[in-house]
Amino acid sequence: KRKHVHVLSELIKKSEVSILCSGWIKLPGLADLLPSIDAALANGAAIMVYSNLKETLEGVAPALAARTGLTHRMVGPGSRALHTKIYYFESGDEYTAVIGSANITKGGLSTNEELSVTMRGTRDDSLFRELQQYLATLAAMKFA
Repeated sequence: KRKHVHVLSELIKKSEVSILCSGWIKLPGLADLLPSIDAALANGAAIMVYSNLKETLEGVAPALAARTGLTHRMVGPGSRALHTKIYYFESGDEYTAVIGSANITKGGLSTNEELSVTMRGTRDDSLFRELQQYLATLAAMKFA
């Protein structure tokens, strides 16, 4: 019953590493996460954001670029469109992954009917290894 914005905000604030992957990002949705992003960065967290160049809408790229400690990579022409919505967080030896349908938009985070699954574990489990393989695939995509 909790909205995605609340779940993601809490996880961002308490994590040492956050990876936010959303094909679409709109500024109103991002704005709802920025206080948590800023708090995490102030605590020394590393944050990576992946999105599609074409669907990273007005104001998003400058808002992310202004934050030291955050890396934003946009999939550009010549690469398959990024449709994944995975939000991955690490703190110590534990991880949490939220995988589902919600983009970083106001609708995706707060008003649409969205569904996600939350998985938790430690660095020594098999799901961690599978998630790491997928995240490495993301990192290897062609970026603008």
